[in-house]
Amino acid sequence: MLIQNLCVRRQFEETGHATTKGHKIAIKGGYIHQTFQGGYTFSPLGLRVLRNIERIIREEMNKIDGQEILMPVVAGADLWIESGRYNTVDVLAKFKGRGGTDYVLNPTHEEVVVDFVKTVLESYRQLPFMVYQIQTKFRDELRARAGLIRTREFIMKDGYSFHTSQEDLEKYYGRALDAYYKLFKRCGFKNFVHVESPSGDMGGSVAHEFQLVHESGEDTIYLCACGFNTNKESVGDNAKCPKCGAEMKQERGIEIGNIFQLGDKYSAAMNLTFADSAGVRAHPIMGCYGIGVGRILAGILEESADENGPVWNMETAPFAVHVIAIPDKDGQANAAAEKIYNDLLEAGIDTILDNRDARAGEKFADADLVAAPIRLIISAKTLADKIAEVKYRVNDKDTAKMKAAFAIGDCIKEVRSAIESLK
Repeated sequence: MLIQNLCVRRQFEETGHATTKGHKIAIKGGYIHQTFQGGYTFSPLGLRVLRNIERIIREEMNKIDGQEILMPVVAGADLWIESGRYNTVDVLAKFKGRGGTDYVLNPTHEEVVVDFVKTVLESYRQLPFMVYQIQTKFRDELRARAGLIRTREFIMKDGYSFHTSQEDLEKYYGRALDAYYKLFKRCGFKNFVHVESPSGDMGGSVAHEFQLVHESGEDTIYLCACGFNTNKESVGDNAKCPKCGAEMKQERGIEIGNIFQLGDKYSAAMNLTFADSAGVRAHPIMGCYGIGVGRILAGILEESADENGPVWNMETAPFAVHVIAIPDKDGQANAAAEKIYNDLLEAGIDTILDNRDARAGEKFADADLVAAPIRLIISAKTLADKIAEVKYRVNDKDTAKMKAAFAIGDCIKEVRSAIESLK
């Protein structure tokens, strides 16, 4: 892709309403545009990051035997009445169709997934299984804040597992917890924890939140040296660890995921059953596993961005390589940069090219906002030495030991080696 064709503009004039570093960078870089308060349009640049995060999530959910489905954004009110939550969930947005039917915009999909599983579950031999989706949610929040950290409309990965027993659920719950740690590390997070939390509107007996420890977070969490972590709702005003009695450290956190042991709250209320080994009908035990996809993007910016722009890792970056041509009067730099760009594309390496007739400083500033981990700079000077200058935009690797220039003829091989080093 040519940078001049990328549908992004640097929105310096719109950052005034942003209250956090990450929100300001997301707007300045043209990753998001606020369509309404709490609802955002993702630009092609922002969507590339979002899709990379979704790919990581899919890969880790598939490794724990998740099966992807897709459920509707809208549900009939009857499902929510059946579960007993129609008049108890305060963020539930309700509307009436022209034919008089009552609908809701799903803030979560327990009711919808149970309705689906009723049509496929017959016997204990089918259990356990987990289905998940990556889908839009809407919550009628009274207060939206900090860009993608608290929105009204958002993209969420929500998964639901079904089991013959509480013991089987607990076994799978541990697998899900481990998978969450792996995927958050792949997204580049460094300082995150899982904390015990109340189940709230979701129901069930056991719940954990995954919190990115950061000053811009809206949640108060308590961490103990013994390894026990919890949120404020669980401990109230008592900062003593319930496990070891020590004083707990208070931090701010951004919730990036949660998991719940739901029990039979929904399967019993909505009469979802299966035939057990004795032929007796029983309600399956359920688990629920959520991740805010946009919040991961926002969290990466809050934790890793610097004053110049984002710092993505190789798995989340919108482009792996950014080729920059510094114009010369003979056009040699542009020609060489375009050849390198096309060669990299043919080699299957996601690359963006800047061959605009613009000042080097402007190009470098835009490159900081695109934030490809590898930047190749082509100029008359580098061509005279038959090299491409290399700059790295990463903060979690020792790039001082990596090559500062690639031989023009070896660019593909060198770029592939650099990509592997940065993973």
